[in-house]
Amino acid sequence: MLRAKRQDLILQVLQEKGIATTEELMEKTEASKATVHRDISEMASEGSLEKIRGGARLFSAEANIEPTLTERAAQNTEEKKRIAQAAAAYIRDGERIILDSGTTTYELARLLNRFSGLTVITNDLRIALEVATRTRNKLFFIGGTIRDGFCYSYGYHAEAMLRGISANKIFLSVDAIDPEHGIMNYIMEDINLKTIGMDNAAEAFLLCDHSKFETQALFSVGMLDKITRAITGWELPGETREAFVEAGVDLICV
Repeated sequence: MLRAKRQDLILQVLQEKGIATTEELMEKTEASKATVHRDISEMASEGSLEKIRGGARLFSAEANIEPTLTERAAQNTEEKKRIAQAAAAYIRDGERIILDSGTTTYELARLLNRFSGLTVITNDLRIALEVATRTRNKLFFIGGTIRDGFCYSYGYHAEAMLRGISANKIFLSVDAIDPEHGIMNYIMEDINLKTIGMDNAAEAFLLCDHSKFETQALFSVGMLDKITRAITGWELPGETREAFVEAGVDLICV
């Protein structure tokens, strides 16, 4: 089959499905794995598609645009609740825990009324309100500049406050995660808070729904060896799970 015809078929599959594995594209084009890999690499360099581990997906200019807080809260809500329930099993009464800003960590905050003697450290206004009004645990709010539209603090003063705190655990939220590039964020303003929190906590738990494993973001937060354990939903494809396990991640799917 001519190269142009193969690549037209690849685009046809991606336009129908959005994302496809290398094996699916091999079957559609009746080509070898090496040939399909070459086609994907060439098309990715032209901007026709995005090359991902194990396949390809249709390129979208929206791929690296950060969702709004409202959009985040509406995505995969049931999965986020399962992840929060699983994360709560690792919390013990009396611990000092950092809750990073995020919609999944907010679901975890809603479960903290079952614990006593916690010190909850957060830069998220919604999480702070939940802990302050619905639990009897101690709240330490990391102040600073509040980011418009996202209800969390960041910047020099927030970072200075967090540097002086140690914790048993941090429950972290990120925008994207990749077995080769680690954990990533759409913006750079709050990256320092995340890295300081990971450095100051004895254990780091990454809480993110399966969609975060299937996207990319512009800024690197850190490599996977900074994470003690990652918790996500059972919706994560098996091939992706295997890639992260091979990369040394203690991955739990719930």
